[in-house]
Amino acid sequence: MGADVKHSFKLAVLAGAWVAATALAADAPKANLQVTMLTQVNPQATALWDLTNDAQDDNGNIDPKKIKPETWAKLLEIGKSIEEGGRTLATSNGVIAAPPGAKLQDEAGPGASKAADVQRYLDAKPAEFKKHATALQNTGAGIVAAVTKKDGKKLTALSNSLDEVCENCHVVFWYPQQNAPKKP
Repeated sequence: MGADVKHSFKLAVLAGAWVAATALAADAPKANLQVTMLTQVNPQATALWDLTNDAQDDNGNIDPKKIKPETWAKLLEIGKSIEEGGRTLATSNGVIAAPPGAKLQDEAGPGASKAADVQRYLDAKPAEFKKHATALQNTGAGIVAAVTKKDGKKLTALSNSLDEVCENCHVVFWYPQQNAPKKP
């Protein structure tokens, strides 16, 4: 085979792979925000805070000596779940607010957003949502790193910042009619 034929063949293979990958990405299901939050993020964030509350010193910092080995293992899984939830939302080919017909938490309350409202907010600012989802992913990854090193100081900082990471996204996409987001 001549050099031009080899080069053309390589380009054709690469082009075919790109077309296939693009088609697969286009057909990939959109991430479901409600399901991801209810299964990968919210319960794990609550568990993180519950598990570390008993391990705090008098200044509110996590003392690694107060954490049992089985608790470290749980904290590692929590961090991984939060990281994966953020990654799912950040890298998805679009996000849906909730499954068809699903109601959101507090939807019936006065001034609360409905799934269709949240979907409009997501559709209006996809790049901003990705930024928030990436912050969540990075916080989860940081929790994994801190737990792996049994770094109480870092785990304290990440545990404290997780609420702000969540809130900064919620005020834009869950209840923008309320407060403006805090600056990171």
